[in-house]
Amino acid sequence: MKKMPNWTKEQEQAIYQKGSNTLVAAAAGSGKTAVLVERMIHKIIDEKIDIDKILVVTFTNAAAAEMRERILDAIYEKLEQNPDDEHLQKQVTLLNLANICTIDSFCLEVVKNNFYELENMSPNFRIADTTEIELLKEEVLEELFEEKYESEDSDFEDLITTYTTYRDDTPLKELVKKIHGYIYSNPFPQKWLHEKIEMFNLEEQGLLDKDFSETLWGSELLKDLEEETKNDIIILEDVAETLQNDKDLEPYLKIIQSDINQIKTLQKNLNNWDKAYETSGHIRLVDWSKKKVESEIKDEAKKMRDMVKASFNKKREKTLIADSKQCANDLFNMYKKLCKLEKLINEYDKKFASKKREKN
Repeated sequence: MKKMPNWTKEQEQAIYQKGSNTLVAAAAGSGKTAVLVERMIHKIIDEKIDIDKILVVTFTNAAAAEMRERILDAIYEKLEQNPDDEHLQKQVTLLNLANICTIDSFCLEVVKNNFYELENMSPNFRIADTTEIELLKEEVLEELFEEKYESEDSDFEDLITTYTTYRDDTPLKELVKKIHGYIYSNPFPQKWLHEKIEMFNLEEQGLLDKDFSETLWGSELLKDLEEETKNDIIILEDVAETLQNDKDLEPYLKIIQSDINQIKTLQKNLNNWDKAYETSGHIRLVDWSKKKVESEIKDEAKKMRDMVKASFNKKREKTLIADSKQCANDLFNMYKKLCKLEKLINEYDKKFASKKREKN
């Protein structure tokens, strides 16, 4: 008889947990498949659930086949102990009907069994391979762009000007394909895309004339800047501590203290975009003292300070580049372009769906 494994507390929880969703995260080779098989055996034997009432989806056919084999072995092992168990005998028969498969094949089965619920869906539809789909996408894009050029669509011309170079329109085509592919990881792709684009509509939200910190974008940017400046101050305070016990290093200590005070001043104003923007404009992290002092402590302090200075200047110059009004207007102008891009993506989506239907 096969020896029963010694399950850990966490594995037992994964096997017997009921009444809630359960996420099992573990490293490769740690026994996840064995635990899942045991969970199914527990459902079948102890809870008397027929195996064809359980759905098990995997990522590969090999994993599905291995899972099916392991479950069958486990059922036979239990049958050896209880050969007259009619429920177990029934499970051997039902195993052929069990939904132990890849998620792709399960979805395919659902569509095949319910094709009449779908608009204009033929029961004899087929699955296109990756190469065919990619060629079809290119064909649809070429047709769509050709139509737009011929009709002299002003929205399309604006997108061409914004997203492409003078050489070709490939960047815009790639952008349409990339976003289209991304949104289809959501159950309602067009709805999701529209909602995300509307987040840029500051006029509708009544935020065009507000401080930029009240927008989602400004709030997140200031929050990130606050976290980063906290780290800068911690580093500089450690540097200051190494310099304060040597009089020869006093000029360098004063520079570090000046840095800390200026960064702290900015930090105090990070709850308001315009105050932060104005404060940032007055910050000047002075040059390192050129006084000749031979000291390893000074050299290490300079190295750390140069790192913080470069990082801090880059962060604030990248973030606090304009006042609230300019930032809001830039974001709203981006919203207008994104609406045009959304329209183009939806047109592409309809054409792509139509082409797929033509080819069944």
